[in-house]
Amino acid sequence: MVERTEPAHPQARDELAYVTGVIAALWASPLVEYLHTMYDGVKARAAYIGYLHRFAALKTAADRYVNTPNNVSIDAYGNAYLADGPVVISVSALNEPRWYIVQIGDMFDEIVYNIGGMKGAEPGLFLLTGPDYHGPVPPNMKQIRVRTQVAVVASRVFVQGEADIPAARAVQAGIHMLPLSVFERQGLSYAIENSDPTFLDLLAFTSTAPEAIRPFDRIGFAMNRFLPRSDDQADPMVRLFHSIGLSVAKSFEWRSLDESTVAALARAAVTAGAIIEDAYAHSSAVVNGWRYSMGGGRAGYDLALRAAFATHLLGANVPEQLFYPNTRVDDQGRALSGSHRYVLRFDKGRQPPVAVFWNVSMYDEKEFFIENPTGRYSIGSTTDGLKTAEDGSVSIYIQHEAPDAACASNWLPAPDGAFNLTMRLYGAGSEILDGSYRLPGVARLD
Repeated sequence: MVERTEPAHPQARDELAYVTGVIAALWASPLVEYLHTMYDGVKARAAYIGYLHRFAALKTAADRYVNTPNNVSIDAYGNAYLADGPVVISVSALNEPRWYIVQIGDMFDEIVYNIGGMKGAEPGLFLLTGPDYHGPVPPNMKQIRVRTQVAVVASRVFVQGEADIPAARAVQAGIHMLPLSVFERQGLSYAIENSDPTFLDLLAFTSTAPEAIRPFDRIGFAMNRFLPRSDDQADPMVRLFHSIGLSVAKSFEWRSLDESTVAALARAAVTAGAIIEDAYAHSSAVVNGWRYSMGGGRAGYDLALRAAFATHLLGANVPEQLFYPNTRVDDQGRALSGSHRYVLRFDKGRQPPVAVFWNVSMYDEKEFFIENPTGRYSIGSTTDGLKTAEDGSVSIYIQHEAPDAACASNWLPAPDGAFNLTMRLYGAGSEILDGSYRLPGVARLD
């Protein structure tokens, strides 16, 4: 038997707790982000993520519940609670071609599966199963395994203007999510409460830990709610975190920690926050002012990158499905402001190479749509009346005041102050994904 002795360096154990705490904070960042987002959504009965076993639909125009909204698709969000059993997603066949996607992710902000999207229409029955499910898969169902006890599901259906909304809504109405137990008894003629108060109780959390280490109290709570109990023995990362009081079964046992470990974790929480912000700042290639982030939906075991995306781009899909370059500056690196006039010009044959469509949206500093008299919040390849110049180029005029009548059809209204732009590329071509095509910079005209 080896006798345990004190470490040669007295601070070694504290430093190990500090390093383990930093790793835990990065690793668990997506769990905590989803915990907050889902709880706020259910508590407010709002439209964003927060409904259990059903979709909550969003409006298409200026929806104030959602950051970086868009008006080229109608979206719906929901959560599948898999600890009580599998959940069925049913997607109806289309009567006419239309782009849609049903995005399935886990609580680590990783995409598990996309129904539809670049594959085209994908009607059928899909069975979401949690990490501890080992039961049968009913006939004619495709199993989709999720490694957390809760999955986040988002459906998006293309819509081309207000007149097209009823047809898009009909497609959206053909996408259902319900527990397998309900489906087996009622089929799609099911009835589920508008929201589930027990799910709100599941997410409710009040920390009792000292303020400096409350981030780890939240981590422990999120682990307890989203991970299977088996992870306490089966997952090497979770087993590592036992040394700092974290576990799935018991959340965060901070009272069992000595003062030096508590102090180490307090330092770790601050350091992890700084690492996340630094990782986000360096997560993207910046060309002509546009940021290209390629790791959305699949950052995997790059813990800092995954935490950065969960903090700033929660719920992002993989770039080949939905790719969102964004910019806050013009082609000279100057901040965008409605006190100036701009043009985004695509030369002939140089519009974004996409399989579906492209669209650029205008946002304020809080990433919301900006109200304007025209009701136009974005503009792109599907915009009615978008004009092409005689030389084959397409110019988008970005300014606060209305441009000359000849340019009005290509006007994206800006506020009188700061703004930013997000380009949506649905079905980005290989030229975008491999970097051989880059968006032109936003050129200032005055």
